[in-house]
Amino acid sequence: MKPKTIIIAILLALVVIVLFYNKEESTFWLFGEIRTSKLIILGSFYLLGVITGGVLFRRRKKHPKEYGISNPNATETSAATTSASPEQSPYSTSNLSDEDRDFIRRD
Repeated sequence: MKPKTIIIAILLALVVIVLFYNKEESTFWLFGEIRTSKLIILGSFYLLGVITGGVLFRRRKKHPKEYGISNPNATETSAATTSASPEQSPYSTSNLSDEDRDFIRRD
């Protein structure tokens, strides 16, 4: 078992113990007096904290700094480009402008 899983299990066990030892009734003010169990109050605020923490500290996917072109059919296109003459090949760079060649070189 991973240490992270063990720590989470211990924390959840402690939360359950604290919640079930606080069953007595108490008053709570939320736009008026509400008389309810401490179990419900503590549990709802715990869940609210977990949701808030999850939203605030979620991991975001990092975007790559450079984007490249990947071709899964590289073997098929390489065979097609070697057999065809450069003028007939759709991948030929002979009819591109200098600006276009510079743009392709940056990839």
